[in-house]
Amino acid sequence: MERKDFLTALGLSAGSLVISSCLGACGKSDTGSPDPVTPTPTPGGKLDFTLDVSSNADINSKGWTIMNSVIIAKNGSSYIALSSVCTHQGNPVTYNSGSNNFPCSLTDAAHGSVFDSNGARVQGPATSALKKYSTTLTGSSLRVFEA
Repeated sequence: MERKDFLTALGLSAGSLVISSCLGACGKSDTGSPDPVTPTPTPGGKLDFTLDVSSNADINSKGWTIMNSVIIAKNGSSYIALSSVCTHQGNPVTYNSGSNNFPCSLTDAAHGSVFDSNGARVQGPATSALKKYSTTLTGSSLRVFEA
């Protein structure tokens, strides 16, 4: 075998090995269990997911969390769920438990948009309300869904 033929065969073998490895990795299926907080679309395509509030670090420390573009806030023994995106400029909203409202940002008070616990705008440049979601608590499982 000539040197040129040997190098060509070697290059083709190495290329085949690399391509086989890449294609094999792309074709592997994920056999793990699904993420329990990933929204599961209902037949109508509506948002519907469940989270364990007893193990959610944000809810236990701050009283609220953002998941699947929904802000979920604990208010006494009940939960409020609203869209987490301000209708003015798309910034995330937070929860102020002292006044039970949802300011666009606790760190940038100059922005000014604030929403009540039903998602209605109470002040600021935002002109429309936040979408409100229904919640149902069973034990420590909180279901957040579109009615």
